[in-house]
Amino acid sequence: MISQNPTRHTRNALIALAALLSTGFAGSASAIDWGREAHREDSRTCESFGAVHGRDYTRCMIDQQRRRDDALLNASEQQRNNAEAARNNVETVRRMRCNREAERARQRGERPQWCR
Repeated sequence: MISQNPTRHTRNALIALAALLSTGFAGSASAIDWGREAHREDSRTCESFGAVHGRDYTRCMIDQQRRRDDALLNASEQQRNNAEAARNNVETVRRMRCNREAERARQRGERPQWCR
């Protein structure tokens, strides 16, 4: 079915496009603000270490950026380690429970179930 009023659809499309673009610009602005705030925080950290300008300041800022870049990787690795430890704990508890049940079966004079 063909619309009787094509300008209405064009206007609605333009309004939707404007809304999408303004949302994109707002997201970019907040990312830029976050980057600036991160830079200021790193700068304050380096100044607190006594590196105000020169090579020491540059080296410190690079170290801070590396720390910030590696933070996500380190968090992922820590999460993986925690998950592995949790699996190990579950397995240990299962073995302890199985051994306890086997000991009770022996005390009753029954043949205990083999624990894997």
